[in-house]
Amino acid sequence: MPVLGIDCTSRSTNVGISADGIILNEINADLGRQQSSKLPLLVEGLLSELSMDISEIEFIAVAKGPGYYTGIRTGIAYAAALARALKIKVIPLSSLELSVYDMRGNIIPVASVIKARQNFIYGALYFPDGERMKLQIYPTFCSAAMFAKHLAKYPEAVIVGNDLETYAKEFFTLTNKKLSRDTKTGGQAALMGEYYKNISVQPEEIRGEYLREPDIGPTVQY
Repeated sequence: MPVLGIDCTSRSTNVGISADGIILNEINADLGRQQSSKLPLLVEGLLSELSMDISEIEFIAVAKGPGYYTGIRTGIAYAAALARALKIKVIPLSSLELSVYDMRGNIIPVASVIKARQNFIYGALYFPDGERMKLQIYPTFCSAAMFAKHLAKYPEAVIVGNDLETYAKEFFTLTNKKLSRDTKTGGQAALMGEYYKNISVQPEEIRGEYLREPDIGPTVQY
């Protein structure tokens, strides 16, 4: 069951293909403003390297956010258009879970953090069970200081995300282990899609998960 995974919600444009729990190929590239025009070319290159025809893809898994607004829209629009053309379904993925999905085999809680704007983050807390990440704190948009208060209850959790040094002041009092990284998620998106194929939807039903309005902070300031 080949699954095409797409994640455009971070600085990188990430695509991958998996089948039967194995990553067959992936490409993770920094395309900048050329993301929308070059995304189809990345997928073509991915398939070409595998000598695979696009008609062999059975599902498309796409990160729905939160993350970069333009990237969310680009990934969803392309995934939906391609799925309609192939007459297949789309699997929506949380970018917060996707960014730590490779840690699902751990036995300690994992806090996924994505930079949103100055002093604000998208965050969620997961308890891995070997196959998936069970939600403990649901995806939220809040100040880094407020998220730090929530995490104080879980000192054993590892904080994982991009640009964690930006929030050093807010996270300073926490004793949690911190892992700053930009995860290459192309292959993981495909694998996660395989696991979540039961929540696949029709292309026209896919929606972005923004958690906030563009350039507008939360209604309550923390």
